[in-house]
Amino acid sequence: MTLHLETNGYHGINAHLHSYLQQHNAWSLFHGEHITHLRAALQAQLTPATGYFVVSEKSLQIIRDDLISGTSTQSKSIADIGIYQTESSPTPDTSSKENPVLYEIPIIDTITEPENVSGIVIYKALPDSTGLGEPITRIELLSPANKPPGSHYRQYLAKRDETLYAGINLVEIDYLHERRSPIGIVPDYPAHAPNATPYMIVISQPYPTLEEGMAKIYGFNVDDTIPTIHIPLAAGNHITLNMNEVYQQTFEANLAFGLRFVDYHGLPENFESYAPQDQNAIKAVMARLSDAQKE
Repeated sequence: MTLHLETNGYHGINAHLHSYLQQHNAWSLFHGEHITHLRAALQAQLTPATGYFVVSEKSLQIIRDDLISGTSTQSKSIADIGIYQTESSPTPDTSSKENPVLYEIPIIDTITEPENVSGIVIYKALPDSTGLGEPITRIELLSPANKPPGSHYRQYLAKRDETLYAGINLVEIDYLHERRSPIGIVPDYPAHAPNATPYMIVISQPYPTLEEGMAKIYGFNVDDTIPTIHIPLAAGNHITLNMNEVYQQTFEANLAFGLRFVDYHGLPENFESYAPQDQNAIKAVMARLSDAQKE
């Protein structure tokens, strides 16, 4: 007997689906669609009248001065979503109710020591450019390869550091519980460290400077509603994004997620990778859905 549903049986992240995607090296099936829906949700608020543009880009560049040699170099990165502001543009309405934050830490504490790795960064258009304008915010949906011991882990750290050193806001969305966060200071969930959560969203705003900036860490557990967050813009402004609403849109847009990859009558693959409290939450969801099926 199986139990499949077109809609998400969890209030937030679907633990069955995300376990399947991680165990079968199929994260890209979710990643691409979720980025599309996130971009659309942001674009709905950041209309051309606001002076912001939301784009999905493969290659971004940034000019960085070598303080030793005095030369400038270029490097490239792959960005999931970039938010740009044109010159002399009005600021959108950013009034919203503050969402609870798990905790805040100085951004400088999340920066890694420089290493001899390939630079993966984003670019800033020249002042006289007719392009998109100045990069303001970068949004990353983490993939397994970006998290230790993933093949792109070191490159991701270099890209992350360069982004923050450049004064660009960074939003990191982490829905992958089987590997620890690339940010070393964050509690290690796979090791079941105290206060660790399977999912998190980290919002780093190096404003007014990197040294003074703070990183807000939203941690949440299995069957929790994904937090509504503030996406930082220029000069300390922000817009509000309902992450749970966007997630449910992505889940329901691909019927294979609910009707093929998820069976609520069986435990998620690699069930032991979840902390005890999350294992209990998964079993509670399965019982809830099974009881509803019998009615």
